[in-house]
Amino acid sequence: MGISIKEIVAGRKTFFITPDTSLIPEVFLEDYFALGYECYFIEYDKRISLKKKIDILISIFHDVIIFFNIDYNIPDVEWPLFIKRITEQYRNQACIGVLYTKRQSKDEKTKLEYKYLYEIGLACGCIQLEYQKKSNFGIIEKILYANQAQGRRKNIRALCTKACTFSCTVNNQTHNGVLQDISLSHFSFVFPEGRLSVQMYEKISDFHFNIRGFMFRSDAVLIMQRPVNGEELYVFAFVSSTGANGLDQRIKQLLVPNIYQLMNANCKNLLNQIYNKFSIEGLDAEVEELNDIEEDRI
Repeated sequence: MGISIKEIVAGRKTFFITPDTSLIPEVFLEDYFALGYECYFIEYDKRISLKKKIDILISIFHDVIIFFNIDYNIPDVEWPLFIKRITEQYRNQACIGVLYTKRQSKDEKTKLEYKYLYEIGLACGCIQLEYQKKSNFGIIEKILYANQAQGRRKNIRALCTKACTFSCTVNNQTHNGVLQDISLSHFSFVFPEGRLSVQMYEKISDFHFNIRGFMFRSDAVLIMQRPVNGEELYVFAFVSSTGANGLDQRIKQLLVPNIYQLMNANCKNLLNQIYNKFSIEGLDAEVEELNDIEEDRI
């Protein structure tokens, strides 16, 4: 069946365009995910222009925040003009901000803020980063919070591939399956109707999970069950070894990078497929198809 594109593009997402990874390393994105922020890096490459990449992002992701690294040099791109054209073209379809490395003088900082915040009218800020990356984690976190980058979600679900499996024992019968999705608080799967005999809010002890090679165990409580296409969807909430809601802290810390990498792979696979189409067919040939892309799968 593949993974639903509609599910991949759902929810608020933040994209950092051509980031300076010496100031904002990718591991930060895993930590932001644990805080409820879904963030991705978009690199520059020569397959298609950066403008087309932005067109794609805004066309398929309907709730986006975009931060441009204006210190990154791209041939024929003048950042003020480039960003002004995007804001004029898309207006309220995306929330845009810029990042830059700390300037030597306060006057230079003031001029940048005036240009991007007042002349161009960016809504998500003109943010100066420090030379030390450890200081930048908190700077970006505050900006994400200020721009409500979590959206409506408390926990972000990663859509699963066949590499995400589980097993459990119910009434002395062992069940094996593939997860449909997983977050730091919940997971779900689909079984044939009547295969699993569990009561609502019943706790199942000792689920075994394998998330792309990372194996762990946890108890869980059934919190939702409903029919889906002739089968049954089961949604469970993790229960810690102390009986509290959620995972044990040690497991949670180890699971975070695995779930984030799963999400990142889904997002990048989708974008790469579209980039490849654009590089062959051109922007105009694809724009109409992007409007209905949620109906497809990857």
